[in-house]
Amino acid sequence: MSALSEKRLQQVGGLVKTLPVSLLRQLNNTLGLTEDAVLGQVRDLVARQLDSHNLKELVFRPFVPLFLAREDGIDGVTFPQWLLNRLWSALEREEAGLVEEARVLSQGLRNSDPVPVPFFRLVNSGIEILRERPQTVLPPGEDEDELEEFAAYLDLHRLLREALSRLPDWMGRIDAEKAAAIRLMFKDASSKTPDGEGGVRLLEALLANMDDATLVMKFVAVVSDGGNDRFLAESELASFGERLLKAAEDRLKVFEGLMRRRDATLLSEAGGWVVQCLSILNSLQQSVELTRDGPWGKRAMAIHQSINGLVEDRLKGVEKIIDQALPLKTERIFGRATREVPDYAGPKPAHAEAALHTMAFLTQIRPTAAQGGYSSLLSKTVQAAELQMDAYFSVVLGIAVANDPFDADAVMACFERVIALMEGLLGEAKANLARRRVASADVFRTPKTVA
Repeated sequence: MSALSEKRLQQVGGLVKTLPVSLLRQLNNTLGLTEDAVLGQVRDLVARQLDSHNLKELVFRPFVPLFLAREDGIDGVTFPQWLLNRLWSALEREEAGLVEEARVLSQGLRNSDPVPVPFFRLVNSGIEILRERPQTVLPPGEDEDELEEFAAYLDLHRLLREALSRLPDWMGRIDAEKAAAIRLMFKDASSKTPDGEGGVRLLEALLANMDDATLVMKFVAVVSDGGNDRFLAESELASFGERLLKAAEDRLKVFEGLMRRRDATLLSEAGGWVVQCLSILNSLQQSVELTRDGPWGKRAMAIHQSINGLVEDRLKGVEKIIDQALPLKTERIFGRATREVPDYAGPKPAHAEAALHTMAFLTQIRPTAAQGGYSSLLSKTVQAAELQMDAYFSVVLGIAVANDPFDADAVMACFERVIALMEGLLGEAKANLARRRVASADVFRTPKTVA
C-alpha cells in the first residue's frame, strides 16, 4: 500500500487528535526519519497536531496553568482540559483564517516580543463562542456554568498578560509605586465583571502562574492595604490564606503520622514535611499580620506548637542514637586500669541506619529552626553530637597511630561509620578533614594485625 485513502486518513487524523501531547512528541520523534509513504502521512498528521497544540498554548498562555494541578498540591482554580481543547477546535473551525495568521506570526516569537494582535482577537472570539454558542464547546452531560466562569477569566486576558510581564519585578520589594500599580490593576479587574469578582480571578490566575503559591499573599496584602488576619478572613480574599493554612495543616498531619510511628528510617522524610509546613507559615506571616487571637493566628500558633513539641521530643533522643551507632566498650589494660575502645562488632544495622536518617533529619530542619522555635535546642543538640563523634573518632585514631597491633579492616570500618555521620550532620568539609587525618595515620602500615 503506497498511501492511505482519504477516508482512512481522516480516521487516523481523528485518532491522532485524541492522543496526549507526550505521546504525540514520542511519535513525532520516532517517525521523524521514516521513508515509508504511509508512515510519512501519519507523521505529517502528528506534526500538524503538535503544531496546533503549541499554537493553542501560545494564544492562551496566561490561562494554560488553570488547566493543570499545582505540583505543590496547594489548591487552586482548575478547569477541565476538555474545555480548552474543544474551544480551540471550535476556533480552528470558525476562525481558520485568524488561526493561520496567528500561526505565521508565532514563528520565532520570543517571550520579550509584543503579543501578536491575532492572539487577542482569538481570545475575544473564544469569549464570544463560550457565551453565545456554548453548545459548540459543551460536551453532553457537562455544566454550562463552567464555560461562563472560564469566559469571565478570559475577559481579563489583557490585564493578565500585563500583570505576568511585570510579575518578576513585583516578586522583589514592593514599593509605593508598585503597590499603586497592583491596586489599580486589581480595581480594573474587579470592574470587568458585574459580580465584582474580577480582581479575585486575576489573583487566582496569577497564583496558577506562580511556582511558589505563598507569594500570592504579597498581592493579597497589597490590595487589602495591609489588612490583618481578622480583616482578611472576612473578606473576598479569605480563600488565599485559608488554602495556605490548610496546606500547612495537611503537611503537619503527614509529619505527625511519621513521627508517631517511631521509625527512625522515616525521619529524613519527616524533615522535608517540617520544612514545607514552616516555609508556608513563614511566607504567610511575612505578608499578613497574624493576630494572637485572630482566626489565622490561632491556627498558625497551633501548628507551631505541634511541630515544636514533636521536634524537641526527637532531639532529646539524638545522643542515645549516636551512642548506639558508634558503640564503645571498656577494655581492661592491667590491674584496675581500663580504657574505652571501639566495639569492632559494630552497631546493629537498624541502629546504624537510624543514625544516618537522624543526621539527615537534623540537617533538613536546620534552615527553619528559627521559625519553628527550636533553634536553641537544635544548636545544643548538634554541638553535643559533634562532641560525641569527635570523641569516638579520637578513640579510633588513638588505636590507629599506636604501636600495638590491631585489625586494620575493623579500624577502617569504625572510621567509615563515624565519618559518614559527620558528613551527614556537619558537612563535607568536616568529613574531608577527618579523612585526611585517617590518611595520615596510615592504618594499613605493617605491622598492623593482631597475632
